[in-house]
Amino acid sequence: MGYFYEKEKKFREIIEKLLIYSDEIDNVCGLYEEVYGKEDWEEIRKLAEEISLFFDAVKESYDYSLLELDTDTLIYKVDRHYKSDLINITKVIEEISADDFEKLCALFLKEIVKCESVNATQRSHDQGIDFVGYKRYVQCLTTEEQNNNILYVIGQAKHYKGQCVGTGEIRELAGSVYLLKSNDFAKKRSSISDKVIYNNLNIDAFTPIAPYFITSDYFSDYAYILCKNAAIIAIDRLSLILNFVFSNKFNAMSQKEIIKEIQKVKRIN
Repeated sequence: MGYFYEKEKKFREIIEKLLIYSDEIDNVCGLYEEVYGKEDWEEIRKLAEEISLFFDAVKESYDYSLLELDTDTLIYKVDRHYKSDLINITKVIEEISADDFEKLCALFLKEIVKCESVNATQRSHDQGIDFVGYKRYVQCLTTEEQNNNILYVIGQAKHYKGQCVGTGEIRELAGSVYLLKSNDFAKKRSSISDKVIYNNLNIDAFTPIAPYFITSDYFSDYAYILCKNAAIIAIDRLSLILNFVFSNKFNAMSQKEIIKEIQKVKRIN
């Protein structure tokens, strides 16, 4: 089973290379040789088919055809409308600090998950949680019911370069969710009887929580499996890039403008 996930990770890295470097490499043959350092026509044809299926899925998800691939010549073309956005978002994700990456993940909750309010947490006492947001999940309720009609979206961010998320980090997030629901975080308290989490989080035992784990790299085989088994939503760098590109949040923004937008996200106490 591990090999399956390792192969999927490798394929997603190839897709990212295709998107970013399509001006230098515009065909599956050249792409395969760049990645594997050899020519194997049977494997090249398989890769072309996998690429075609991947971008069919992208079109189904986002209602936009990002790639044109000629099945005879294996020449491809990335849509120019999103080309510069793909490059800018990718470079920002690679170059920002871990601090700003947590704020970028909070923006992901706002723009992609459609949370009403989002924040990054204080780095000095984040308790394994780096970003939080909430959204209302049932319509047509009374005012009193609306106050309890909140789904919290929380998660952990890892700004890695060339390092996959491991199972230890996933277990840390799972433990943080458990402690959050039991209101038992070890923050500084005014008295022993006080149980304080964050000023604007009102979470009880049955408050619904959707956990996310977002990384600027990829997941190890078993970390990804653990996310699926624990119902933690795993977002790797390719998912992050594509979601932001198609959300149009950073449409036509320069890298400096994107960073300024990220830095507007506030941290909660």
